[in-house]
Amino acid sequence: MIPPRWATRTSRRLTLDEFARQFSGEWARIEWRFLKLECWQAYQELDINRSQEAYRQGDVDRAVELLREEAETDRRLYDDIRSRGIEYSRIRLVQEPLTAYLHYELLAYRIRASLGEVIEVVRCDTTLSLPNEDFFDFLLFDRHAALIHDYGDAASQTGGWLTHDPEVLASLESTAVKMRQAAVPLEQFLEAK
Repeated sequence: MIPPRWATRTSRRLTLDEFARQFSGEWARIEWRFLKLECWQAYQELDINRSQEAYRQGDVDRAVELLREEAETDRRLYDDIRSRGIEYSRIRLVQEPLTAYLHYELLAYRIRASLGEVIEVVRCDTTLSLPNEDFFDFLLFDRHAALIHDYGDAASQTGGWLTHDPEVLASLESTAVKMRQAAVPLEQFLEAK
């Protein structure tokens, strides 16, 4: 799904490589808060993801080992979050019953939470189509920028958009804050499973 026009009309289109570079640039400017909203119930990376492939083949132990390695590559980011006192939250919308992909992703979340990532889970009604015009994946850097993901037609990220539009940023912030109010911490979500 391509995000709604209201979110991208004043944005700059980015390739996948540009999206990664722009993340680094916006992260360097961040001062106090980073919010990440995720909606897709299934996702496939364009390149082969070894941990996801191991999980798909039923080798959960190998998948967890690989997920730990992947998470370690972000340790500097988590250290930066702590040292700079940045409020960081991943807000994950889920529908039950969970897809195989979400079961896999919860393994990754447990590992990332152990490294200090704050993950909040929002249960959504199964009648809600995700993503949609209101809920789609984005990264919000303070109130100065957002990166909006583009998953095209194959549920694989193909790039995205960068926006500095104050109206779009305010709307994305409002959505993220509203979802955080409805969320439970990852640990509480897992205990209820």
